[in-house]
Amino acid sequence: MNEFSNIDLDEKKLADQTLVYILNNQNTILESSFFIRILDRRIKYGDLNNHVEFLKERLSHVEFNVDYDTVEYKNSMSGYQVLALDELGRTFDNSRILSPLLYEMENFSKEVFWASEEEEKIYQSLSHFVSFEDRLVEEKKLYHVLITSPFFNVKGWLSYYQSLLDVKFPDFSEKIISGKNIIKYKPFKDKYFLGIATDYQSCKNNFRKGWWEEPEYKLVIFEKLEKKKINQVVTFERFIHPHFDPPALNFAAFFGSKTMIDVSENETVIDNGTKKEFLEDGMVRLYNSEKFGDELKRHAYFYYDMLYRTTKGYIKFIEESF
Repeated sequence: MNEFSNIDLDEKKLADQTLVYILNNQNTILESSFFIRILDRRIKYGDLNNHVEFLKERLSHVEFNVDYDTVEYKNSMSGYQVLALDELGRTFDNSRILSPLLYEMENFSKEVFWASEEEEKIYQSLSHFVSFEDRLVEEKKLYHVLITSPFFNVKGWLSYYQSLLDVKFPDFSEKIISGKNIIKYKPFKDKYFLGIATDYQSCKNNFRKGWWEEPEYKLVIFEKLEKKKINQVVTFERFIHPHFDPPALNFAAFFGSKTMIDVSENETVIDNGTKKEFLEDGMVRLYNSEKFGDELKRHAYFYYDMLYRTTKGYIKFIEESF
């Protein structure tokens, strides 16, 4: 029998702890996380201590579902919407106008974050890999191949993600490979360990399609059976704080902010930065700039830092709950 199967995760306790966390971290770089889902980007709230009841209501919509050895959560908090009228008087969703406000808030947080010489130093030590691979194709196959551009350096990116996890979650200091899963872990209770697990398979698949996304991590409680064999007793389907999902712009949204250009209210063009060099032998070289790669690397670094800042309280909540 799974001795953790009857665990009760107290949503109100998590909400109360999250409220304290928000109040203690307002006016810091973390505030941009609060505006992704919890706060309205159009409003200047001032001192959040004056909005406690509002925050309590916003934080009251998380519900955990524990199914024997699997934990999932649902956050039914309503999103912010902007409705407008078109030229025919019809109502449509114009919430896209909120996106620039979110980018502005996150960019300000990043300016403060990157002012840290220590973070810049660590970043430089991890980010020296080449972001993209060049691709040589026959000119007649050019546009068929371009569908999957840009061409990410898959091995380099996956190694970078694992390094960011190592740097930002140092308490999870041990590592085990079990099947396809890479698990960073630390002692939990008695014979059990708490680990952050992923196989990076979703990232591999999407990189090959020219898509950029953050890895899918799970939080797991397990016991060791052999050197590379474990018994996974509890799995949290997503390793992320339920109230800060995502903790910063997710990778697809950030990538879109850099590659999608509004040329009018009704037209958007996509430019992922892939350049073409036509060679004399009927071949075409496809390539992307490392300047664009650096923007992606920096966002990933910032995202992992925000993931650490927002989940450390959640990890403590889980440890106390079990």
